[in-house]
Amino acid sequence: MPRPPLASLDRGPAVNWLLMDLNAYFASAEQQARPELRGKPVAVAALDTPNTVCIAASYEARPFGVKTGVKLSEARRLCPELVLVEARPKVYVEYHHKILAALERCVPVSQVLSIDEAACRLTGLERWLPNALAIAQAVKQELRGVGEVLRCSIGLAPSRYLAKVASDMQKPDGLTVLLESELPQALFKLALRDLPGVGPRTEERLRHKGVHTVEQLCAFDRDGLRRLWGGIWGERMWHWLRGADFDMPESERKSLSRQHVLAPEHRSRAAAFPVVQKLLHSAAAELRRLDLWTGDLAVKVKFLGGDIDRRGAPLGYAERKDWHAHRRLAPCRDSFQMQSILAELWKDCPEAKPLLVAVALSDLTASADAPPALFTPAGEQRATRANAVMDDLNRRFGAQTLLPASLQTVRNAARPAIGFRRTPEVEDLE
Repeated sequence: MPRPPLASLDRGPAVNWLLMDLNAYFASAEQQARPELRGKPVAVAALDTPNTVCIAASYEARPFGVKTGVKLSEARRLCPELVLVEARPKVYVEYHHKILAALERCVPVSQVLSIDEAACRLTGLERWLPNALAIAQAVKQELRGVGEVLRCSIGLAPSRYLAKVASDMQKPDGLTVLLESELPQALFKLALRDLPGVGPRTEERLRHKGVHTVEQLCAFDRDGLRRLWGGIWGERMWHWLRGADFDMPESERKSLSRQHVLAPEHRSRAAAFPVVQKLLHSAAAELRRLDLWTGDLAVKVKFLGGDIDRRGAPLGYAERKDWHAHRRLAPCRDSFQMQSILAELWKDCPEAKPLLVAVALSDLTASADAPPALFTPAGEQRATRANAVMDDLNRRFGAQTLLPASLQTVRNAARPAIGFRRTPEVEDLE
């Protein structure tokens, strides 16, 4: 049902944005790919270990209290019939591209916000409400053509911000319209946390200042909301809540990171190091793909309770400390140089039982802004060529076609994941 015919209207209510939010996406994708899971309570997690958290839960699991962020041990206690599925990022990315193609058949996609969200700016006759509703229904129909159990909630609103709010108001399979003439009163029934930009800390701060409801928030004038927020965000929020159609400018990327919850066999200082190396290898490859350079390399480890310190003394939960270290760099994107620096930093990692490892590259600079080098040593020239060959082969034949020898033992560990606002390419998941 691509591109529904549009009525020739020139008056009446109008909206500027359509936002599609896929419902329980990872769990629904698994139920679509594996029909035997349909109708069952399903949780998706990176690993099948008690301390791992659910990264998605099907709607059949949610009445039991199983939701994103719940530990698997607790999820199984809440729902003994729960079916655990280990995450398969490649499946989700493949469906993601099929879904975007289906959306494009109905309306042009303006912004892909994440693997399960996309926003479409409506123009011309698309803006008039009957036409916008017809487009939304066409999107739902096209989505069913991709997968019969895949569902989405759609928000129609004057701004992208409010379209996101509207998409969350009715799940699953919802279609909600917010019109400028109904604002801000149509938002009064929402909780503060239903507003994008109001997280746990902001909500706590607002409550401390006597603001407990969206209605109370909307009672402030523009200057008052700016003072309440302590900055320009409050003024922007005032406009957004009243339907103003503008977005925050896209900020420059400040960091690039990877993290991984270790499988039991990698929960030692020695066994964790190759996993950390692999995370850095992945981050460095993306750095080059984005044509960026880093000026800071950091590594972090979270430990299990009951560990020992470097002198062998036991650490209780209250005394346990996460470990992190970093090193400032001249602008760099050479995997081999960064791996060498990582090895130096790792010497100070405590002899404890690691649970989670992470690396981060920050102080990023685009190639056009990087200071030119007066000369390039021969060793760096060889490393640059080696990186280029490795990147080319992995891009053409799959992300793990060519790996440094030190990473062969963890070839199947720490596979590329789907992060917040980051959807890897399918070839990265091979």
